[in-house]
Amino acid sequence: MKEAAAGGLAKWSWHLMAAWAAFQLITGFVWARHLRGFAGFSSSPGGSALPNNWGEHLTARDIWELMENGGMKHEPFGSALSILAIICLVWVFWSGWCMQADLLGFRARLKHWFLGMLDAILIGLLPLGIVFGLTRWIMSTLGSTGIQGLGWVAFIGIPLITMAFFSALSLQWWLCRVDRGAGSSGLLMHWGRSFLRLWMNPVQWTGLVLGGVALRAGLAFLAIWIGWQLGGGSASRVRMFLLLELFSAVINAWLLGWFLRLAALFWRQDEKVRNVRVELHEAAKMAVIQETLKIGGNNEI
Repeated sequence: MKEAAAGGLAKWSWHLMAAWAAFQLITGFVWARHLRGFAGFSSSPGGSALPNNWGEHLTARDIWELMENGGMKHEPFGSALSILAIICLVWVFWSGWCMQADLLGFRARLKHWFLGMLDAILIGLLPLGIVFGLTRWIMSTLGSTGIQGLGWVAFIGIPLITMAFFSALSLQWWLCRVDRGAGSSGLLMHWGRSFLRLWMNPVQWTGLVLGGVALRAGLAFLAIWIGWQLGGGSASRVRMFLLLELFSAVINAWLLGWFLRLAALFWRQDEKVRNVRVELHEAAKMAVIQETLKIGGNNEI
C-alpha cells in the first residue's frame, strides 16, 4: 500500500487526474449550458417561469417547470454532453491501464484491455452479483422495517453497495487484464489465478473497495453540499463551486490511481509467491528422487 502511493505523481497518474477532472467539469459545464436553454419560456412573463433567485433556492416546482414547460424531458442531456462524456471516460480507462502496464514493465495493448474486461464479466459478474445483491436485499429488508436508524442505514448503504459492486467488478477486470498483459499461458489457468487473487483475500479487498467507495463518494457529496450552501447567486460563488468540484475530482482520481497501482503491485507479489511455491515443490520432488536413488544404490551394494 505504501509502495502504491509512491507513484501518485507519475506521468499516467497526471493523465488520470486530468481525465477525471475533465469528465467532472467539462461535462458539467456543457450540461449547465444545455439546461440554460430550457430556463426561458416564451409563454411566461419575462421569458421564464423560474424565480429570480432560483440559483440559490431551487424548489421542486421549479424542477417540474423545467421538465414540463421547458421541454427538458425530450432532450435531458444533449448530444455534445454524451460525446464528451464518452471521450473523457475512455481517457480515464486507458490512462489507468497504461499506468498499470508501465508499473509492471510491459506494453499496454488494447487487446489485453478488452479481453480482460470479457474475463471479468465471465468469471466475476455472477459471483459478485450474488454477494452484493444479497447484501443489498438485506439492507433493503432492514430499511423496510420502519425503524428510523435502519432506514438511514439502508438509505446510505444501498447506493454505496451498488457502487462497491462496480468497483469490485473493476478490480476483477484489473487483475485479469494485468495477467493477460504479462503473458499468462492457458485460458483456464489464467481464469483460475485471476479469480483466486480476488476471492482468496476477501477481507482485505472488501475493506479497500468499501472504504474507497465511501471516501470518494463522500468527497463528491461534500463538494456538492458546500456548493449548495454557497448558492449560485453570483459569479464568484459559481467559481468557488467549480474549484471545489475540481479539487474533489483530482483527489478522487488520485485515490483511483492508487487503487490501480495497488492491484498491479498485488498481482506482482502474488506471482512471485506462486513462482517460489513452484520452485519449492520442484525442489522437494528432486530431493525425494535423489533420496530414492541413493537408497536404491545402497541396496545394490
